[in-house]
Amino acid sequence: MQVEDVTTEFVVDNAPGRGRITVLQITWRSCDPLAVALVLVSRPDHPALPQGHWVAPRDALRAGLDGPTPVGDGDVRITPEPTRGGIRLELADGERRSVVVLDAAPVRRFLERTERVVPAGEEHPEVALDAVLDDLLQT
Repeated sequence: MQVEDVTTEFVVDNAPGRGRITVLQITWRSCDPLAVALVLVSRPDHPALPQGHWVAPRDALRAGLDGPTPVGDGDVRITPEPTRGGIRLELADGERRSVVVLDAAPVRRFLERTERVVPAGEEHPEVALDAVLDDLLQT
């Protein structure tokens, strides 16, 4: 089974006058179809600028778009922002906290791309585990 990745990036803070941007990269892998990886980076990299790595359920991202209330707990909370037409991600990494607001349309397109590969509700953990093992053994 071939592993397929779907990735999209969102510029969440653009400060050209200060010479930096902050980007949230969202990645989904067919070998782990239940999860999405969230990576917040600042370019150029600097320890005082926002950064971190999180994993959240793919269905929580969908619920954050469509649901009436916040979803998630712990390090990732997703809240609908209907007045702004998007979602709010609250990302915690120890004492560091970052808040990112994304437009709904590109998040929906990202989820639609993942669901063309593995539709929601058809994730099979044993198939995903086999794909991960195949991928690891080939490297």
